[in-house]
Amino acid sequence: MFNNENSLEVKDKILKEAQDLFIKNGFKGTSVRDIAKASGTNVAMVNYYFQSKYNLFEIIFEEALDVFSKRIFDTITSDLPFFELIESWIHAYYELLFEYPQIAAFILNEVSLNPEGLTQRIKKRNPYSSFSKIEERIEDEIAKGTIRDTPAADFLLNILSMCMFPFMFGNLAMTLMEIPGNIYNELIANHEKYVIEFTINALKPCDNNTNKTTQ
Repeated sequence: MFNNENSLEVKDKILKEAQDLFIKNGFKGTSVRDIAKASGTNVAMVNYYFQSKYNLFEIIFEEALDVFSKRIFDTITSDLPFFELIESWIHAYYELLFEYPQIAAFILNEVSLNPEGLTQRIKKRNPYSSFSKIEERIEDEIAKGTIRDTPAADFLLNILSMCMFPFMFGNLAMTLMEIPGNIYNELIANHEKYVIEFTINALKPCDNNTNKTTQ
């Protein structure tokens, strides 16, 4: 039915156009017919190569998740000074989620429909060694008095939720605030600075005399 000579080229074209459409319209807002039209193929060809829209999205997500997890894990296991590490860590989330917004969409979808599958995807990338390293760094900083006593699990959850939430619920936020996507993206870019400052200030120990965080 299809020529072997150009099958790889056709698959790559479908993947590229599908990724662009998923980023622009989201998973639910993109149909197989949309992908076929954008890639210059047809529905039968898309289904032949990828079986379903979900499988196609899954391939794109896996590739993006590889890039995402490597960048994040490399950052949190680096030897940067602690507060610089925090800033780089948060910046990595924002930079990658702007580049791969399908990650946030897919995670939100999987949390609702297939949480066990999502757990296995993350586990196979061995996050434990990276998180153990950041836990050790936190304990060291507490011992030095650089930061207040902070449970590592709570800290990790705070970082994850503050960075992921604006991207997961971007469409809802834009609807509620009645603003277009470009304005929302500007807001989120500026919000990154706030999250960095908020996180670092929350970690700094309090001055018992003034009841304020030390600068």
